[in-house]
Amino acid sequence: MESPRCRLRLMEAIETARKRLSADKEAPINVDYLLNEEDLNRSLKREEFEEIIAPFLDKFREVLRETIALSKLTTEDIEFVELLGDATRIPIIQEIIKEEFKKEEL
Repeated sequence: MESPRCRLRLMEAIETARKRLSADKEAPINVDYLLNEEDLNRSLKREEFEEIIAPFLDKFREVLRETIALSKLTTEDIEFVELLGDATRIPIIQEIIKEEFKKEEL
């Protein structure tokens, strides 16, 4: 996409959908007159979103495991984990942390 304005509008719509997917299983992506006076109207399911971000999730797991190993602690030694940023609200991120720390709840 060559138009910076179109790219910005699309990125804003995707960011809104990402935030909505933290609470809902599906989110609309609607951008009026995106390109050549055509509208973009579609929905994105949480499962589709997770497939799209799968490489980042793999990297997150890797970094999390490396960090724990470098700390020379076990997951049992760690009493709490502080999460910062919007990405921490993504349900799959929370599930990964539960799995790695073998916790029922965060």
